[in-house]
Amino acid sequence: MSGEKPWIEGDLAITKSAIDAIYAHAKETYPSECCGFVSGPADDVARCDEAVREVNEADKYHRLDPERFPRTARTYFKIHELRAARAFERGEASGRPIKVIYHSHCDAGSYFSAEDAATFASEGALMWPCAFVVVSVIEGEPKGHQLWVHVPGTNEFREAPIRTVEG
Repeated sequence: MSGEKPWIEGDLAITKSAIDAIYAHAKETYPSECCGFVSGPADDVARCDEAVREVNEADKYHRLDPERFPRTARTYFKIHELRAARAFERGEASGRPIKVIYHSHCDAGSYFSAEDAATFASEGALMWPCAFVVVSVIEGEPKGHQLWVHVPGTNEFREAPIRTVEG
């Protein structure tokens, strides 16, 4: 296990209410990608029970600097890094750490893209202490999700077990 943050290895239990909230977010933002966090109690490392929406700032960055940020929210998501860092700190302090960053793929599968991997791993290190859920949204309807975790010492991610539980 990964010391203080074992959820980064996967095998998570996400509540139906959290998945429903993520799917609703994905449906509302389509044809743009949605993004956010899922937290849960620190003393129940597998449980993920609260989805919190974040703003996808990809379009904002694209408007400001289309050369550096050529992709829009249709195919990319960007979370404000300072807001994310503060959210992770608040979660740790409250005993309800962020265990997952989620986002959707529009009219595509729930795979972890090369862009996703480049965003969340560098020089073999995981950039944020969490796992990742990707939701597939086809023609505006969420069709499924997968959990992805970092492979230590690489910039790669692998699919990991996730189950839906009541709550």
